[in-house]
Amino acid sequence: MVPLLVLLGLVGAGTLAASITQINEWETGLKFTLGRLSGRLEPGLRMVLPIVQRMVRIDKRIRNRDLPRQVVITRDNVTAMIDAVVYFKVVDPQKAVLNVENYELAVKDRAKVVLRDIVGEITLDELLGQRDEVAARVRAQVEQFVAQWGLHLELIALQDIQLPSNISDALARKAIAERDKQVVIIKSQADVESAKNFAEAARTLAASPGALELRRLEALQGITGAGNTKVVFDLAKPSGGTEAAAMAVALAENARPAADVRVAPEEGGEPDEFASPAATRRRTGV
Repeated sequence: MVPLLVLLGLVGAGTLAASITQINEWETGLKFTLGRLSGRLEPGLRMVLPIVQRMVRIDKRIRNRDLPRQVVITRDNVTAMIDAVVYFKVVDPQKAVLNVENYELAVKDRAKVVLRDIVGEITLDELLGQRDEVAARVRAQVEQFVAQWGLHLELIALQDIQLPSNISDALARKAIAERDKQVVIIKSQADVESAKNFAEAARTLAASPGALELRRLEALQGITGAGNTKVVFDLAKPSGGTEAAAMAVALAENARPAADVRVAPEEGGEPDEFASPAATRRRTGV
């Protein structure tokens, strides 16, 4: 009798020890008794009877799962390969266990389908230029579907978009052309501003003879600053308009070659004499 009691005591102690389980703070446990949901276990030491009862642990922390590389086709028939990542968490453990067999796999599959559908509705330029907006649209549509599984989708991010080599080369050439265009536009705008400034400076100097003379001397100083060049500059200039006109006429007369002209004959003479303009003026007295 005594050995039997000892044996029953040992079996009972072992069963009790096996029935005690620990649930961590970031977990929630669902207890099933004979296959039926019989309760929810909070963090701490909890008792689950062996054979009769079973516990399912649910991690409530945010999880990140990579989506396998997806081959998608945009609206303008360009093939692209997209790498994405999904962040989600369980907000209703009962729905996550009872409504779907494997909620992690279900979230990933749903995200892949929605990603293909949305990318197929936009062009390549929209995909490359609006990656955040595309990811937000995918997250919104997936969130509506997985909410019935007790899940909350925190974020879907497009990590990488790979394009065929010919498309990448074409985009690179387009970017270079855009940069060249900007360079030309900026240079032309600078030329326009410079021309406006020069015109304003010319009007200011024309209105002030003293300022023009100072600018002339400043230019001379800049030319002779090197020290190894000799510059001869005539600082003399006419003081009046009449003198300037006379000097211009004299310079023109000295620079122009002498031309043969027919001199008017004197009385009784023959019109067969040619002379220079100076000779003509001596004869005519002009």
